[in-house]
Amino acid sequence: MGQAVPFRPFTVTMSSGRTVAVTGPEMIILGKRRDTLAWVDEQGWDRHVIIEHSHIVSVDVYDSHQTSSPPE
Repeated sequence: MGQAVPFRPFTVTMSSGRTVAVTGPEMIILGKRRDTLAWVDEQGWDRHVIIEHSHIVSVDVYDSHQTSSPPE
């Protein structure tokens, strides 16, 4: 996850049903069993999510030519 060159935005869906949009490579730290996503939300708060690989249901990659950004 997160190593395509050039980077392509994607959304991760977890077993809980939560989805997280990964819009840039600076958002993600890759690990062996879990990844960490970090970003600043619309209100300026620091946010982070730890994603256990065993809880990833799907990864949806978005075409770099789309005009809209991935859903959050």
